[in-house]
Amino acid sequence: MIDQYLLRYFLAVAETGSFSRAARQVSVTQPTLSTGIAKLERELGARLFDRDRQGVSLTPAGSRFLVRARRIAAEYAQALVEIAEAEAPQVLRLGVLATVPAAIIARALEHLRERGEANVPEIVSGNERELAERLERGRLDVALTLVRGHHARFAPKVLARERYAMVLPADHPLAGAEEVMPEQLARDRMALRRHCEALPEINRFFTQRGVRPRFVLKTTSDEQVLAVVRAGAGIGMMPESFAGPGLAMVAVRDFDLNREIGLLHADASKAEALRTDPFIAALRRVYGAGGER
Repeated sequence: MIDQYLLRYFLAVAETGSFSRAARQVSVTQPTLSTGIAKLERELGARLFDRDRQGVSLTPAGSRFLVRARRIAAEYAQALVEIAEAEAPQVLRLGVLATVPAAIIARALEHLRERGEANVPEIVSGNERELAERLERGRLDVALTLVRGHHARFAPKVLARERYAMVLPADHPLAGAEEVMPEQLARDRMALRRHCEALPEINRFFTQRGVRPRFVLKTTSDEQVLAVVRAGAGIGMMPESFAGPGLAMVAVRDFDLNREIGLLHADASKAEALRTDPFIAALRRVYGAGGER
């Protein structure tokens, strides 16, 4: 059996036509390379190179062996690649709807760390359309997003159903109310979430009731909206999952819009298998295992 390093030495000499250049190419001294070539020739029982003042050339035996040596080296390199691919952990490609609170993902990542899981998913944020397109193209394995009636092809798994509520500063006069009338908020300035998937319905609801809010902020950043509300500078309409310290979530009378958040899968046949993925399991725990349907 020929050692792999001897093949490297032989190919380097054959390609460079020089023992000194070959030694530099494989990062050994010339005496070491010469000793290796001599050992290879003994093992094969044939002289592989002719050496003269003009340089180094392959003997007929060396030329025949060169074909085999290149094939062996290529197959060895391919074997290394295949072994590395087999051993490399498969990274979950997860899409996350931009209007899912960052705290949800943070808590799921904390679950992974607590369990000592090192295989963190590759997370991509996007809107509904972008995530659906990535799923269709196989560029995502699964997406945490809104579940709609037309998503059957993605084998949807609903994790939570939540309503849209008015988010108020914790010290707002109406913060303790069970529900508020739209007219009661007419004097408050609104922080508008431009990227909200329910924005048309919200605008229509307030317009029909003659409430024309004044805006303190128009943004695509949920964190900016929450910062403005916590500062007491405005109010906003957000899904209940954004509840947190310094905030009060209050229902708006007659506004009954809800959303379902769940998992959509690029390959429906793998939906059940993905339930055991550590990060998917962590998401289910964050939302509550009982909420999955």
